[in-house]
Amino acid sequence: MIDSVSTTAIDSFKAEAHKLLEKAVQEKQPQQTADTENKQDRVTLGNTPIDPGTYSAAVSDAELGTTYTMLRDLFAATLKEQGIATLVATDSSDINLESLTPQEATELISDEGYFSVDNTAKRIFDFAVGMAGNDSSRLDAIISGIKDGFAEAEKAWGGTLPDISYATQDSLKTMLEDWSGQEIDLS
Repeated sequence: MIDSVSTTAIDSFKAEAHKLLEKAVQEKQPQQTADTENKQDRVTLGNTPIDPGTYSAAVSDAELGTTYTMLRDLFAATLKEQGIATLVATDSSDINLESLTPQEATELISDEGYFSVDNTAKRIFDFAVGMAGNDSSRLDAIISGIKDGFAEAEKAWGGTLPDISYATQDSLKTMLEDWSGQEIDLS
């Protein structure tokens, strides 16, 4: 469990992100100024006005790659500062979080990936049921442990987990119901 996070890495990341945002705004500024100079007042009678849309910042693949790399490096540095390994062992290989590419990350959470919803739920299920000695009479203890684990994760994430975590929880619920023959509430 991460007890504290060094603010040095976070402050550095915030400063770099702020610089990137300012650069993107400055690059768009001349285009926006030219657009507003060419506009004239318009009056439309009997029709509803057309919504010009809302502003959205477009991010190129190159910028996305840079952002991903910065986040990955910040995450790995934070883990190292906390004494947590950045090498994750899987069934068939090791994953180095310091060199993980966006494509590799996507593959890991795909339907067949190591961190897919069903594969992760299966590992949690196997661990929990194994700890209970495969004894369905200990279902309440299993449920309690799983609920506590998800609650701790939510607390660590600031109250809400990513959607994939809740999908994993739903898959785990189904596995426990199939195993025990009982309806289960993990929420």
